[in-house]
Amino acid sequence: MRFYTSDETGQIKGVDVDSKVSLLEAQIKAAKKVKADAKAKANAKKGEVVVTEDNILAGTDVWNLHGAVNRDLAIQHMSASTWITGEPTLAVARKNGAIEVVSKDSGESLYTFNEPEFTAPFSIKSNGRTISDRRYVGLGATDSHFVAATNMGEVRYQAYGEDEQSDAAATLLRLQVDACKMRVHDKRSSLFAIGGREQELTVWDAETTKTAGTTEYAKPTTAPIFKSKNVCNDFLDMRVPVWITDLQFIDDNTSNPTIAISTGYKQIRIYDAKAQPRPVHDWEVSKHPINHILVSHAKPELFFADNEGNLQLVDLRTGRIIGGYKGIAGAVKAIALSEDGTKVAAAGLDRFLRVYEAGGMHRMLHRAYIKQRVSQVVWDWEHRDVNQEEVDQREADSIWENMPKLESLAESKKKGSSKRKAIAVSED
Repeated sequence: MRFYTSDETGQIKGVDVDSKVSLLEAQIKAAKKVKADAKAKANAKKGEVVVTEDNILAGTDVWNLHGAVNRDLAIQHMSASTWITGEPTLAVARKNGAIEVVSKDSGESLYTFNEPEFTAPFSIKSNGRTISDRRYVGLGATDSHFVAATNMGEVRYQAYGEDEQSDAAATLLRLQVDACKMRVHDKRSSLFAIGGREQELTVWDAETTKTAGTTEYAKPTTAPIFKSKNVCNDFLDMRVPVWITDLQFIDDNTSNPTIAISTGYKQIRIYDAKAQPRPVHDWEVSKHPINHILVSHAKPELFFADNEGNLQLVDLRTGRIIGGYKGIAGAVKAIALSEDGTKVAAAGLDRFLRVYEAGGMHRMLHRAYIKQRVSQVVWDWEHRDVNQEEVDQREADSIWENMPKLESLAESKKKGSSKRKAIAVSED
């Protein structure tokens, strides 16, 4: 298994995990190494320096793919993408306003765009809070375009240009301030959904949305594809506040999508653009504000994590909590799922990347120490482990496939016997 992580120091790291080495086996080896190092230090002579290596769990390899420690270049969002030539890449959005595309193979920077005046000082009041810094709340990239959104409601849909500062084929939208999350549709890069504090869920298509025609951010002159309505008033007939913390498209429908959102008020809500503007499901599933969600592509299930480090799984058909995942010490910042949907990875403020069984007993299978607080995790589905059992099975299958069938052997015996009979008759 291979993962790519981004962190608050501006580094992109690769993490290789050997699926054949269990967590228990790795912990036993690590404990033995700690004892051996302690014994070597105790038996060392006066003035003798004992050199010890970092206590890294067996079966894990963490390496730096791109970047150096620089908190001004902290990575706020990361997305797997492909370059113009089809090369697998990672697109990252940095604290200083840069959008950068990095090769997965070489770690080379292939493209950089710097958002103008991203770090310019400002101060505005919104929803009873003062906002004084601009940050990215979402990033999506393909082989031709990227979509980036900030908490100030600024959305840029732009094609890669030859010039780093080129605004070629760019759509600049100014939406509502205090956005918390933007997500791009997997099947259509121009389709995105956005929401935030006192900002209802809206779905836009950057290719069809029109503005006043200026080269700066401007309010759209066309209506969004979908705009949600707030839930009904509570039992005191008071308005329910809006705070969308994360969202994700559930299906492949690009005209009337189904979207799951999480809120800072402990709910998971499901919106069906074809049915109604209010949520079709509204479940309170946590005791704490929910930070991140991930919809499974294999089952009708949804992973969610709150700000207390709890990672849980909910059934999208009933809203019932299926189970949780233990061992996480800090808030989860990112969740990733394996290609077959049987494993889930989580990382965050405690600097550990953990891999769990998605179903079953929800056991922790592997763990890797990243050293920095992780902001995003990407599971590399293209990188597969060499499983010896699969290799042996393929060899056995090839032997059986190349082995002659019993029918052909019987036919050859019959032909041989008929030939012998013919020879005997001719001799007589």
